[in-house]
Amino acid sequence: MTSSALRAVSVLMIAGMLSSCSTSTTTSAATTTNAYATAYQNAKFNNGSSGNMTVSFPSSCSMTVSGTGVPYSHAVYYLAPVMNGGTVVATTPSGIQLGLMTYAGTGISTSIKAVSATFNICPTKAASTTATGGGPIGLMFAGTSLFDPYEATSTVALADNASYTFASTACGGSTCTASFIDTCNEHPTGGSGGSTWHFHGVPTCWTSVVDGSSGPSHIIGIALDGFPIYGGYDVNGVAVNVSALDACNGITSATPEFPGGAYHYVLPVGVTSARSSIGCYAGTVDATLSAAMQRLGCKMPMMLANGKARLPDGREVSVAEAEVWMKQTMPGMDMGPGMVMPGVKVASGDGGGRKRMGMAGM
Repeated sequence: MTSSALRAVSVLMIAGMLSSCSTSTTTSAATTTNAYATAYQNAKFNNGSSGNMTVSFPSSCSMTVSGTGVPYSHAVYYLAPVMNGGTVVATTPSGIQLGLMTYAGTGISTSIKAVSATFNICPTKAASTTATGGGPIGLMFAGTSLFDPYEATSTVALADNASYTFASTACGGSTCTASFIDTCNEHPTGGSGGSTWHFHGVPTCWTSVVDGSSGPSHIIGIALDGFPIYGGYDVNGVAVNVSALDACNGITSATPEFPGGAYHYVLPVGVTSARSSIGCYAGTVDATLSAAMQRLGCKMPMMLANGKARLPDGREVSVAEAEVWMKQTMPGMDMGPGMVMPGVKVASGDGGGRKRMGMAGM
């Protein structure tokens, strides 16, 4: 089977799982001669009566994007990090212990944070690059955020995935499979303030809608520095190799929106290394915007299979030390049994009884 045929089959499988929503294009009365601004004004957004975004252009070089933070598509079940007292059903390669939870019934859907930001859509390259930080590093036009390649624990997210399959008819068959990061390279964070739904790599459930079955990739989001984000195919529909990208995952090349070539970021297809997402900014990021986005990240410890905990800075410590860290950084929270996000519970592997769990930083 050819690569284009494989892509077509993949798209059909994904499309069958998606709920219907509007993907209309937002336009504005604001006029500009800047090529980037024009491209954004004609991009496809998940907006409209059944979408989860609103987009406006207050000036010729600014774009305000607001969204409910609700994912365009999602699985029925997910795996989430377990705190003390939860039922562990899977463990990631780095040792993070995971429990089972449903999207609709155990608090994910009711704890998702809204996302909103105003971007400079006439970007220019800075004299030097700036490393991406925790939390959202861009907004995807599917309506949710893009994070850098790493979890809060400094592990590469797409390389630290785990799944669990169990008997259930809830997923349309005799079994369900729950994963830490789903097939669209997305999952929620957790923390005391709610969940930020986000991608750690190319959002395949959205690119299948924007690009169709054979590419090429189109604009699917905007980074905090204003440069556009694309999927992993070039203007000819050929997969972009990581070796062609700069250290930030950027490249200057032709796209459907920029036939003469322009700088943009690429989220490569099938990559599960640190190159799965943007690692640095080529342009300038407004400090206020960056600070606001970092607050949507997560800063909670994760329990490990070895009985210890990993802090957001990557340090592995005892549970007692993690408890002290939480009391210092998150007053009023604890890691004892029953520690839980508002409305969040974890189901046992057979879909029966429930135990409480913490939806720690993902």
